[in-house]
Amino acid sequence: MKAKNLAAILLYVAVLFHLLGMSGWVVPEMVQPIQLATLGLMLAALVVLRQKKRRTKRRTARKPPAEVNALVDRAQEGDAAK
Repeated sequence: MKAKNLAAILLYVAVLFHLLGMSGWVVPEMVQPIQLATLGLMLAALVVLRQKKRRTKRRTARKPPAEVNALVDRAQEGDAAK
């Protein structure tokens, strides 16, 4: 899942929790845990968006030195002579 999509989902759930807490339908003892859950979800959304993407650096294919080519040629000649 992409970071933006996950952050959007977390924020939607945080908004729903906030609206639920503000509606007055919940027991007063549950207001603070709902507020903490809202803050936690918003913090999680920020963390998801701030994670740095680690890209693997692709190394350019290096040309082998001339000595390597000479050694490979000698090895192939030795196999052919057998």
